[in-house]
Formats: sequence, structure tokens, C-alpha cells
Amino acid sequence: METALCFFVGILSGLFAGILPGIGGLVCMTVAWPWLMTLDPANILIFYVTLISVDQFFNGITAIVFGIPGSNSSVPTMIEGHKLFRQGRGGEAIMFSAIGSWFSSLFSVLLMVAMLPILYALYGLWSTTSQSLLFSFAMIVILLVSRNRWYVNLALFGFGLLLAKVGFNESTYEEFGTFGLDLLYSGLPTLPVLAMLFVLPMLLKTKVGRFDFPGVTVGAYWDSAKRLGSRYGRTLMRSGLLGSVGGFVPGLTYGFSSILAYTTERWLRRRRDQYKPGDMNCLIAAESANNAGAFTQLVPLLFLGIPITATEVLIYHVLEARNLPVSIEWFSSTFEKVVLFFIVSSTVGLLLSAKYVNVVKVLNGVSLSHVYAGIMLFLLGAIWYTGSLHYAGMDYVLIALMLMPLGILLKNTDPTPLVIAFLLAEPLVDGWVRMVDLYL
Repeated sequence: METALCFFVGILSGLFAGILPGIGGLVCMTVAWPWLMTLDPANILIFYVTLISVDQFFNGITAIVFGIPGSNSSVPTMIEGHKLFRQGRGGEAIMFSAIGSWFSSLFSVLLMVAMLPILYALYGLWSTTSQSLLFSFAMIVILLVSRNRWYVNLALFGFGLLLAKVGFNESTYEEFGTFGLDLLYSGLPTLPVLAMLFVLPMLLKTKVGRFDFPGVTVGAYWDSAKRLGSRYGRTLMRSGLLGSVGGFVPGLTYGFSSILAYTTERWLRRRRDQYKPGDMNCLIAAESANNAGAFTQLVPLLFLGIPITATEVLIYHVLEARNLPVSIEWFSSTFEKVVLFFIVSSTVGLLLSAKYVNVVKVLNGVSLSHVYAGIMLFLLGAIWYTGSLHYAGMDYVLIALMLMPLGILLKNTDPTPLVIAFLLAEPLVDGWVRMVDLYL
């Protein structure tokens, strides 16, 4: 009974985490903390894996339809998906990305099962050098494929790294870019930066018109599934593999998986002169890698006892606080159950997303300028709510308003290099510093 309840609550939590920007897995797990302290340890993992699985499907739909990246991993989806939506291909974008995500989820499970005998050996080969080279490769590709001139991309990338540095550094006891303001002491929160320096410029450059979405049907989903392999099979396999690798490697996580697969696909498409804004291959690559990495990020926890995300650290802490087993043997013993609930919850997420997306047809005919104004007001509310969870609701809103003029200035550029640099600054810079210490 408790297992069924955890599965049901996980589905609801994943739905809300995906629809509402800033309300990711960590926030849901934090809110559920008192309840988690009463659960059987295996059911804690079931709740978590169900939450992140369903979350991925709804994150993608929100990014495609409304242009709101609900999490870091949905940034590439918003770039290509919302452009497809504005081209009248929203239903097609949702169906191909959702079905591709489901197949990639299954692919990642099968890949990890096949690799079980050699996982420990693979982790033994992984090093700081390997991680830094992979991060650096992804960053170089981002700078090459962005639509700005190369020096603009470089400037935006550097500015993104500077924004990530704002705040008080507890290691060096130094402040940077706070201008004496207490609200900047903890650094720039992710959601205000995404909202004002990514969503706002993207929406401002979009031509006005009317909201038009014909909806999707179960039959159309089935037809898309049959066409997916023949039209996008190579993209699906390539992104599923990249997503799986990014997920199970400590220090990367599935947010990086999505960005790596997206930038790789975009680079390949541009080399063949096939890329144009609103590229279906790039959208499928980002969403497929995202879902593949969502499962494989559990592998270090289950087989090495190493939590590699903040949410997994929270799970680990709950188990330790209750004096429950946190050994590698116990984590490994839950693998089959975790796999089962991940596949089932992915299927439920696919089916629920098909139903949810048709609800937005009520906006058909409404001016897009009104819809986008509503989106920005909604984001301000989400920013306040996210901040209030840390007793800093108005501080988050003030930071967003301070960033708004900069977002308006960026409306004629592609802000992707800035946002990606901000999101990946910590592991990227840490990797470079360790490389210098090792070899120089």
C-alpha cells in the first residue's frame, strides 16, 4: 500500500515540478522531507525515480508550448521547441519529443543492464582529465553553433561565467559583484537568470500573432511512434547514448546530457547545411538525452553509493538520519525495483502528457503578446515562490527586476552561450582549475 502511495504521489509531484518553473525535484523532495522520514527506504527511491521520470515529460511540454524552460535541462528544448510551435508544428514537436524521450528512457535502462559487468571498471578509468575534456568540448561546440558572431558568443560566455561568480565565496572568504547588497550575498539564483536573460529575450524577438495549437490525439502519437525510427533513428540512438553517458558520469548529470546531445546534433546539422531555427532533430536530441540521463544518473548512487546530484544527497541524508542502510550492497539490491518503476512511470508520463497538452487549446485565438505578458507575470510569481522557500521571496523578485534591462538589451542576440556558461560554470571552472594543478 505504501509503495502504491509513493508511486501516485511521485506522479503528482513530477507533474507539478514539470509544469511550474523553478519547482524541480529538489524543491519537491524538500517539501516532502517530513513524509520521507516515515517511509520504507526502498519507497523513498521509488518516489524519487517516479518524480524525476514524469517531471521530464512535462518540463518539455511547458518549454515547447509556452517558451518556459522549467529546469536547466529544458533550455535546449525551449530554443528549438517553441520555435516549432510558432511555426504551427507544436503538436508534431510534442509528439516526437515525448515518444523519443520514452524510447531513450528504455534505451538507457537496457544499456545500463548490459553494462553492469563492466561499470566498476569504467568508473576506474574516469578522471578529472576526462571530465574536463568533455565539458570543454561541449562549450566549444556551443560557441561554434550559436547564431551570433564568434566574438559575441565569447563575450556572452565570459559574462555568464562572471554572473555565476557573483556572491560570497566561502572557500576564499571574498565577495564578487555584490555591490554591498545583501540580496546578492548568496549569488544569483537560477530562475531569475533564466527568466530575464533567456526567456525574456527569446519572447521579445518573437513576432506577434495569435495563439494557435490544434492539439494532439492518441492516434497521432501512434503514427509518430511508427515514423520516429525511420526519420530520426540515428538522432535518437546518438542522443540516447550521449544522454546515458552524461547521466552516469559523476560531475555531469542529465542537465549536461541534454546540452551535450543538443550541441552535438546542432553542430552536425550545421556541417551538412541542414540546420535552421526550429530544428526537429535538435529538439529530439535534447529531450531524448534528458530522459536517458534521468535514469543513468541513479547508477553512481545504486552501484557506488555516491550521490551525484543535490536531490540524491538529500535522499542519502534521509537514510543516514534514520540510521537506515546506506551501503553499496543495499543500494544495488534495489536496482530491479527502481528499473521497474522508472519504466512504468515513464509510460504514465507519456500518456498523461498527451492529455495535459490539449488543455492549452483554451488559449487559441488569444493574442500572443497577451500570452507572453502572462508568462512573464507567471514567472515573477514562480520566482517569488521559489525564493520564499528560502525566506527570500522579494529578494529573488528584486534580482529578476535588476536583470530585466539586460534581458531587453539581449533581444537581438542568441543568449544561449551566456545561460549555458552560467548553468555549468561551477563544474567547468573547477575542472579547469584541477587540470592546471595536475599538469602545470
